[in-house]
Amino acid sequence: MNRTLSQGEREVSGIQGNKKTQRKMAAPLQTLGIGTKLADAAPFGGPIYRIHEGCIVLSRRMHHGPVQILDVYGPGRVFVHPGAPNSAEVRIECRIEVLLARKHARIIHESLLENLDRSHRHVALLSGKTAVQRVATMLMDLALQFGADPVAQGKLLLPLTRPEIGSWLGLRGETVSRIFTQLVGQQTISADTHRGVHIRDWRALTLIADGSD
Repeated sequence: MNRTLSQGEREVSGIQGNKKTQRKMAAPLQTLGIGTKLADAAPFGGPIYRIHEGCIVLSRRMHHGPVQILDVYGPGRVFVHPGAPNSAEVRIECRIEVLLARKHARIIHESLLENLDRSHRHVALLSGKTAVQRVATMLMDLALQFGADPVAQGKLLLPLTRPEIGSWLGLRGETVSRIFTQLVGQQTISADTHRGVHIRDWRALTLIADGSD
């Protein structure tokens, strides 16, 4: 019998759809080290990357303000640099494949649609969720992107600091830290380092993301 997905699982399940875009590689993978800054898109289009391993964080420096985190790209997703004033940085060592616009047109098209849908869901997250729901949804999102098996309580290495998570979710860094402490106290997650997180109770995290806790 098929299980009906909860709202929280539906919100992050779109990420998994990009797995179908993965195909057998025709070219060797390139490696990008931690801290690598990806160049702005060229006038006629920059490189298009499909991430096989690792993480790229897209951000934008606001006018006379702090850096705003826009998205976190994990394995299976396709990254196209949108150009200035946005910037992109490798946060977890990446193994990437360079896609060709003509050869991989369908894959690129599907991925752009997925990214657009992801952006719409993120706007809904910011406008319709409480602080703790946002953090719970974010943890589910990253766990699914980076393969932190919720059944085996796999370790999730967060690619963002607490203040950066706050920037991404429209919260203060102190609020994010408080919610992490709350989730640890509820034994929903455990944290072995500032960046290392284990999701101990996926169902409880889903209920929190849904607002049903």
